[in-house]
Amino acid sequence: MTTTVNQLALHQKIIEPTMLVSELETIFEKYTYIQSCVITEIGKPLSLISKKRLMATLSKPYVRELYAQKPVYRLRFVQTIDDRPLILEGSTPIAEAVSLALSRDAERCYEPIVVNTKIGPQTLEVDLLLRAQSRILQESIELKEGLLTDVRQSAEELKKAISELELAKERLESSEASLEQEVAKRTRELETVNADLLSQQAQIQNELEVARTLQQSILPSSFPADSRFNGRAYMRAARMIGGDFFDVFKISDDHLGVVVADVSGKGVPAALFMVLARTMLQEVARHSLVPSECLAEVNQQLLAKNPLSLFVTMLFGVLDARSGEFVFSNGGHSMPYLLRVDGAIESVATRGSPLVGLLDFASYTDHKVYLSAHDQVIMITDGVTECFDDKEQAFGENRLLNFFNAMSREPTDAIVDGLVKRLDEFSNGTTPSDDITVLGFEYCGLPVTTQDDSPVCGADDQIKQTGLSPLKLLRCTNASELPLAGQPTKCYV
Repeated sequence: MTTTVNQLALHQKIIEPTMLVSELETIFEKYTYIQSCVITEIGKPLSLISKKRLMATLSKPYVRELYAQKPVYRLRFVQTIDDRPLILEGSTPIAEAVSLALSRDAERCYEPIVVNTKIGPQTLEVDLLLRAQSRILQESIELKEGLLTDVRQSAEELKKAISELELAKERLESSEASLEQEVAKRTRELETVNADLLSQQAQIQNELEVARTLQQSILPSSFPADSRFNGRAYMRAARMIGGDFFDVFKISDDHLGVVVADVSGKGVPAALFMVLARTMLQEVARHSLVPSECLAEVNQQLLAKNPLSLFVTMLFGVLDARSGEFVFSNGGHSMPYLLRVDGAIESVATRGSPLVGLLDFASYTDHKVYLSAHDQVIMITDGVTECFDDKEQAFGENRLLNFFNAMSREPTDAIVDGLVKRLDEFSNGTTPSDDITVLGFEYCGLPVTTQDDSPVCGADDQIKQTGLSPLKLLRCTNASELPLAGQPTKCYV
């Protein structure tokens, strides 16, 4: 049985930092089995560059022209080289390697791993590592089934022994009664044990059904009634009960709180932790309209009541229904998507933020956008983009953006329901690997006037008048790159 990482298929490709980027790209294209290379520099730790990161970087506008004929080390300026790769010894157990790989932050947990071997550093793909772990688990299941077969065989042998005892009945008349009583006793014990097991299984199933019903009842069934906004949300657990949740609640007459979150783990512990996090956030939000402060306070409260060391990714925002100002803060979660009334699609991209309930005294950042009438905001968990089909392909962000481009002018309920339907069609019956949660809302506010009867300014004017700097344009993807796109997709920092 394969138990350590040096028994897996490793690749040794070491390059100098002075190699040209175009030469490295040629290596990746020619030798398709090479997915990453180790970069060695005298006096510096090992670093790593993966094919996936390189191709993603070169696909960006003007990057290929700027860097193709430059040395590889220059790619550090565009965050393509991993200067902090996970480095393991060859004797590291596969289970420990999986745990270490997935414990990295969300952007790096699937990056290749460096393995120190007798012949030097080699690279290992995380997908291969996960498949090896899966095979180990499968072999354990097969071993369990073998043990069950032995038990059944032992049971058959016991029946055979009973038959032989019955044939010897005439010779053992004096002990016949006691033997019959003993057999009857054993049979009753087996029946009792079997009945108890069936009863316990039924009870567990019923309790899980009740827990699932309770979890669904905890989540709001509709948005608060208010003519200035409307919305729709959907959550489906991968198992009987899940760790995703959403919430929508009035903080005041003019402020709406919205949250989408994903608890680490699955099952009952994640569901209970979900209830705890949701309750804490609602209570904290009633005392503060600043999302970053709310996340920081919930983070501290969870750390004080977290014996299982669980954590949660959380996206929490507050909508001012009077002006359309939407302020949100991200705790290690996916950023929201803004579907503008003119068909433009925007998403906010920032550096990683701390998970909630993991680090003591973590700090979070507020992001502010202004919504015009009929602009929409869509918030999701990673179960959407990480929904897999029967070929183990992920739905991914490109398909998500294509969907938004096709549906950007539809009402919110049609977008949410349509996205769930699209995911079901894409997965084609494949067992889900993660919970799926989608929340969307539309700002319906009409133009209002200020106290001096002057009209309230638009989003751009509001930014200028408040002295805020305009959001910096990160990238603009042409509609031709998105087959279903009707409008350009914009992403802001």
